[in-house]
Amino acid sequence: MTWTSETILTAIGNTSRRECITEARLIEITGLKERAVHDACFKLTKHGLLEKTGRGCHRLTDAGKEALDAGKTALRSGPPKGKQESGQRIVSNALRKRIWNAIRIRRKFTVPEIIGLVVQGDERGDVTSNVQKYIKALYKAGYLVLMPRREPCVSPTSPGFKRWWLPDGKDTGPQAPVLRANATRVYDPNTEETHDISGMVA
Repeated sequence: MTWTSETILTAIGNTSRRECITEARLIEITGLKERAVHDACFKLTKHGLLEKTGRGCHRLTDAGKEALDAGKTALRSGPPKGKQESGQRIVSNALRKRIWNAIRIRRKFTVPEIIGLVVQGDERGDVTSNVQKYIKALYKAGYLVLMPRREPCVSPTSPGFKRWWLPDGKDTGPQAPVLRANATRVYDPNTEETHDISGMVA
């Protein structure tokens, strides 16, 4: 999902979640060009997140509402239901949001500490790998600092756990940065900035 489409979907969710909204009103709210708003609404409708109720008037579908519910989901590239690879899909991002929240609370942390805070028992896949991947992406994007001293662990032969630090100036807000495009970019919905992390070493 493009940044413009996300902006439009968020604007509708913040101002007219239950009622229809015109494209003219969306232009006023977002400051986007008429063509950009029209194209974004077309894409959102095509992928089942909006429905057209009248000439230039749009309303969130149930899928669109789900995509905005309390940060539990994020929009990412992928095929919509019943479509080919050229489409889009909604992917649950609840775990990443919990990781980001835990990082903001702890400030200085290890991977095991974050895992202990975010696991709720309903996660799918390898949680440890997911946490590690996200933390490395945040480090590559410049959010985190790798601290020089490690945290000791039980094994006497282990060098210990890496310790990470989120400086106050890198805490951009409550919305979790999103890892995108085959882990080559990090998009921050708080600042609306995208960080290219391709080629970066963690």
